Amino acid sequence: MLPLAAEKIPATPAELASALAAGFAARGVQVKSVRAAGAGLAEIAELHVDLTGARGTRDFRVSTAPAAEPAAVRVARFVVTGEPVEFEATPLRLNLEAEDVECGFSGVPGDGALVLASAAGGSLVLAIAHETLEALLHRLAKGVAEKQGVEVRQTKLTLTARGPRALSFCCTVTAKVFVMTAELALRGELEVDEQLQARLSGLTLGGDAMITKMATGFARPYLDKLEGRTIPLLAFGLGGMRLRDVELATAGGLEVRAKFGRG
Repeated sequence: MLPLAAEKIPATPAELASALAAGFAARGVQVKSVRAAGAGLAEIAELHVDLTGARGTRDFRVSTAPAAEPAAVRVARFVVTGEPVEFEATPLRLNLEAEDVECGFSGVPGDGALVLASAAGGSLVLAIAHETLEALLHRLAKGVAEKQGVEVRQTKLTLTARGPRALSFCCTVTAKVFVMTAELALRGELEVDEQLQARLSGLTLGGDAMITKMATGFARPYLDKLEGRTIPLLAFGLGGMRLRDVELATAGGLEVRAKFGRG
């Protein structure tokens, strides 16, 4: 579902486009453009939300309040893109495309949502480049280690596919402790379910004995919080549509692909 903000429920494609842009803006996300072309809400030829350059955080929320007034919106081609879109300062590539989409309004005009009810068919791709993942992990490791007087110098990530929706990973951190340089390896498993929830498991630390012992003391509490935790990969939901054929690809980074719809 996509956020809406307007003085009244949109009655035309142009009003819908404005309400969508305002809905994102009300939640601190500036969209690049929203285009809706068609003779009426029941005859929209294309609805395109371009989030390229937008910046979002985990605080992004879309209203799930009951509908103030039911309305039927039909879209021949529905597209949401971000090339890239930033989430928590991390650039991601987002591409959602659907055909013959039926939508409705929920909530109140000032704080509502456009809910995707069904689609003849559609696909979703969410991707992050390998170097971006490494940079993200480097920042996280550095932030934790510096509090303990440890200087993180380099972070390397290896991803290995373990099936259509699962992979194992090894993050090797090179750090300076006092006058010595040592390596620490974080290993684990990641699995994505059909609701686009990622789950981390099997998190272990290994490497040079000295730094492993030190890191276990201050890093284990963080890892225990992540163990078994599910993390939503999409900031907005897909309404009543059920995903299928969810799969992970690891060439060039991490890419999540899925299909949905009646077909």
